[in-house]
Amino acid sequence: MNTNQQKVVKYYTNPETKLGFDYVLWGSKHFGFYPTGKVDVSEKEAQILHQDLVAKNLDLKENQIVLDAGCGQGVVSTYLAKKYGPKIFGITLVPFEVERAKERAKNLNVQKKTKYQVMDYSATNFPDNYFDAIYTTETLSHSPNIRKTLREFFRVLKPGGKVALFEYTLAPDEKFSEWEKKMLDVVIEGSAMMGLKDFRHDQFTGVVKNAGFENVKEQNITENIRPSFYRLHKLSRFPYKFIKLFGLQKFFINTTAGYEYYKMVSKGLFRYCIFTGSKPKKFAAKGKL
Repeated sequence: MNTNQQKVVKYYTNPETKLGFDYVLWGSKHFGFYPTGKVDVSEKEAQILHQDLVAKNLDLKENQIVLDAGCGQGVVSTYLAKKYGPKIFGITLVPFEVERAKERAKNLNVQKKTKYQVMDYSATNFPDNYFDAIYTTETLSHSPNIRKTLREFFRVLKPGGKVALFEYTLAPDEKFSEWEKKMLDVVIEGSAMMGLKDFRHDQFTGVVKNAGFENVKEQNITENIRPSFYRLHKLSRFPYKFIKLFGLQKFFINTTAGYEYYKMVSKGLFRYCIFTGSKPKKFAAKGKL
């Protein structure tokens, strides 16, 4: 396991991270989707709506073969397998997440519809043209080489197959204050989001196209995610007063992100977007790549 991979594992096994995801997000690794942009559903319901949005953007069907790239504890994949019926392969760098995902699949009776393993999504051992669909939910930013990862997605996706990437984008560096730059870098380093600065407002579709995908589209759903951002901001307010006072941000990455990132969202520095695309149906084995 290389240094970058070790950073990802370290982040997700950090006690603050594990406690936060388990007790604040119920094991989930993604935000909630609020259809009206207002808090008219619970956070748990909003997370389920987010998962349905994954299915909608992939046009999921029963018995399709799907890759969850960065599957976490299997919250999304088990839900999709149970409701929509595809066969989902979940991969992550974090061993304990694989065990949690398998346990969740067993509890939901979708063991035969899911398979979990430790694997780097930038260098998988899947054959060419294998998956009908691939998705990420706030995990692609952990890749230190986004372009390599997208090329790997392209390789293992069937011609005509779809990708749906639920990810953040950032404003240009010059839009950030010095403090915002500092906090951004602290969180990037502490949460192993090595690729985050490759996701720039209104530019990432070009990166996806350059990997070979066509029909690439971007949906900015920041306003639908904002209540979820704000919830974490509120939970972070009190502890962050002391964290900031004593300069302890790098030791409490998630609390720092919860507090600081919402302010960046409010200023338009952060967006939450869905990037979709497909592999050309006429792609040949020795095609564009």
